[in-house]
Amino acid sequence: MAENKITAGLIGAGRIGKMHAENITAHIPDVFLKAVADPKLDESWAEKRGIPVRSLDMQVVLDDPEIEAVVIATPSTTHVALVCAAARAGKQIFCEKPIAFEPEAVNEAISAVESAGIRFQVGFNRRFDPDFATLKEAVAAGKIGTPHIIRITNRDPVRPDPAFLPDSGGLFMDFSIHDFDTLRFMSGDEVEEIYAAGTVLIDPEIERIGDIDTALITLKLTSGALCIIDNSRETNYGYDQQVEVFGSKGSISARNTTPTNTVLSTTDGVFTDRPYPSFIERYKAAFVAELRSFFTSVRDRTPTLVSGQDALAAVRIARAAQRSCEQNRPVRVVA
Repeated sequence: MAENKITAGLIGAGRIGKMHAENITAHIPDVFLKAVADPKLDESWAEKRGIPVRSLDMQVVLDDPEIEAVVIATPSTTHVALVCAAARAGKQIFCEKPIAFEPEAVNEAISAVESAGIRFQVGFNRRFDPDFATLKEAVAAGKIGTPHIIRITNRDPVRPDPAFLPDSGGLFMDFSIHDFDTLRFMSGDEVEEIYAAGTVLIDPEIERIGDIDTALITLKLTSGALCIIDNSRETNYGYDQQVEVFGSKGSISARNTTPTNTVLSTTDGVFTDRPYPSFIERYKAAFVAELRSFFTSVRDRTPTLVSGQDALAAVRIARAAQRSCEQNRPVRVVA
C-alpha cells in the first residue's frame, strides 16, 4: 500500500455497496479499501476487487484501528445504529441516504457525529452530477435572475421489486427525497409548504403494500418561488432525469443524458439514444465525485459538502409530503 493513502472500510455490499467499492478501487487511487463486511457477502466478488479483509461481521470494520473512514451502504433502517457505532469508533463516515425516516432518529445520528468530532457526508449524489452542478453555479451567479419556477422530473425506467418496498420508507422517503435535496441545492432556498398528490397507476401490488408509484408535488419556497416535481416508478424508455430553473432574466435546464449524442436521420424517421437504463449509468460520474469529495474532506480535514443537516431537511420535507398526500391538503414544512 502506498504511503499517505486513506484506509477505508465498506459496510454493506449489495448493489449500491458494490458500486461504491468498484468506484473506490477503480477511480480513487489515494484510497485503500481494506475491508468489506456484509451478512450476505459475495466472497468471490470481494476477492476479485482485491479487498483483503472480507467478513460477514460488520464489527470487523469498526474494530480495525487502521481504518480511518467507512462507507455505509446498508438498508436504510440500519443507518442510525451504524452511524452511531462508527462515530463511537472514531471513523469518518459516508452514509447513503436517507439516514432515517424520522427527524428524531436523524438528529440522534447527527448528535453522535458531532460528539465524536468526525466528518460526516450523506449520499445525495445528484449534487455532484456535472450538469446539475453547472446549473447550480449559473443560478447562484444570478445568470437567470431571481428563480421563479423550478421543475424537476424523476422517473425510474422499471418499477422496483415489490419485496424492496416495505422497508424502503415509501416513494417520498426513498425516491422523491433526492428531488427534495436537489431543490434545496439548486435554489439555495428552503421549502416552506408542500402539497403532494400520489396514486397507483403502474402496479396494484404497490397499493397492496401501502405505497404509491406516481406522484405530482408542488412546493413553495421561503423566497416565494414555486417548484413542481413529477415522479414515476416506470417509464419503459429509460431513466428520465430533468431539471429546469426559470427566473426573472431567463432559464437554464439540464435535460436527459444518453449513451451517445448521435442522431440518425433517414426516411424512416429521426432516431437518438434512449436515456440511460438506470441510475448506476446515469449518475456514474456523480457517484465517483461524491466519494472523491468525501475522502478529500477526510484528508484535508475540511467540512463535507453534504451534511447531516442537509439529510435532516430532506427527511422533514419527505415526511410533510407523506402527510400532505394522506390528508389531501397543503402542509407546512417545520424546521
